[in-house]
Amino acid sequence: MRRRAAYGIPVILGFLFCLWYIFKASDNVAYSDYIRLINSYLPDVANPAKFFVPDILTRVPVTYLGRIINVKMFGYNTFFDMILGIVSLAAGAAALAWYSADRRRVGYVWFVFIQFVYFSLNKWEMMTNGTGWVCFLSISGFIFHFVVLDRAVRTGGGGKKEKICLFVLPPVLTLLVAGPYCGGYSAIALLAYGVLLWNGYRREKRFDLVWLGGAAAVLLPLLLYLWSNSQAVYVHRGAVSDVSIVQEFVRSPEFFLSFILKAFASAVVGVAQLEQLEQESGGPLFLYVLGVVVIIMYLTALYLNIRFRLWEKTVFPLLMILSGGFNHLLILAARWIFLNDEYGMSSRYEIQYQMGIIGILLTFALVWEAGKDQEIKQRASGLKKALILCFSALILWGNIWTTAAEIRTAPFRRDYLQISRELGLNYRTAADEDLEMYLHSDADDIRSAMRILEENNLNIFRK
Repeated sequence: MRRRAAYGIPVILGFLFCLWYIFKASDNVAYSDYIRLINSYLPDVANPAKFFVPDILTRVPVTYLGRIINVKMFGYNTFFDMILGIVSLAAGAAALAWYSADRRRVGYVWFVFIQFVYFSLNKWEMMTNGTGWVCFLSISGFIFHFVVLDRAVRTGGGGKKEKICLFVLPPVLTLLVAGPYCGGYSAIALLAYGVLLWNGYRREKRFDLVWLGGAAAVLLPLLLYLWSNSQAVYVHRGAVSDVSIVQEFVRSPEFFLSFILKAFASAVVGVAQLEQLEQESGGPLFLYVLGVVVIIMYLTALYLNIRFRLWEKTVFPLLMILSGGFNHLLILAARWIFLNDEYGMSSRYEIQYQMGIIGILLTFALVWEAGKDQEIKQRASGLKKALILCFSALILWGNIWTTAAEIRTAPFRRDYLQISRELGLNYRTAADEDLEMYLHSDADDIRSAMRILEENNLNIFRK
């Protein structure tokens, strides 16, 4: 009991730290993605016609409930959404604590390190833009599902509670919470179930019903989501390329290489810090080198999982590593059309990349703590431990630098949003250029959204 309580302390501290940060760095003002949401769903947020649409699943149904509560009870306060985001983020940290404390799997120093990285401010954009709260909830849901799956694998199918979670969690996450984030999660979960089914069949010449049911619980909601997604009409504002991804790759493969290397580099160092490094070094070479190092880090963690057969003892770190890598590919597939090799470096993607980094650190922790396992200890050479130390130091350095810089930047972000607030209040007379610069949307859309807020006494117009 004391051990579990000790593992809960960093979770609580991380939650309080992020809560402090959003109040330090943000303000109650609807801007950016909120403009589109206001024009689409307000003021009649409970209108069934806006809810029951063919592409409802792509619009993430749980956000309708959050929006209704926010409008009816809090006057569409963006801090309500931001707090939801921090609570959702902390839920994932709690799942990591449950995994780490179980059977003393992860040493406490390593766990504190992992929690520090998990609550790092490299995700500042998602934290301060309340519309992203459901992304945190999705990732935390994925982490929890993988922890439950790990426990079920270790116990030969799990108990009643684990089985219920395995069958219920995927439909809930895919159909109500995850939206477009369900792709990578579903792919990794199906891969895991496929391997489990194959291994079980090889041993016993039959398919395990638990794994079959778990796979079906992932696949069927995914197919339903894909159908709903086929009904959606996407508008890619600012898109540059008008050819297929294959044609673009043949035409300019260096763009894709640059995109992926910069995205991997951003997984350990914040975007602003990478831009500073690029300016100081006179070019992107350092970013490319850092991206290569992070890819090597991924490959090293995969090698350690295979070399020490960690996946036989716990599959969770491997699932996290594969999820992080797959998320990199998904973001490349979604953002290449803008032909900007820095789009993959956005702070809004850090929580997705971070799944891989957490998996890497968990792998390092398990190998480092291998002194209790004589078989692993004999194979954990000094060179491997030196690599673990170097890679861990790189991750620690990047997250300390990014978090410290964001703490210093927080008051300036709040000042910026206070200008946004004033412009929003004076939307009738404000210049188009100022509205677009500070509220991050089209001027006409901004005026339409501000008019809706004003007429309904919401957000910055609430008295």
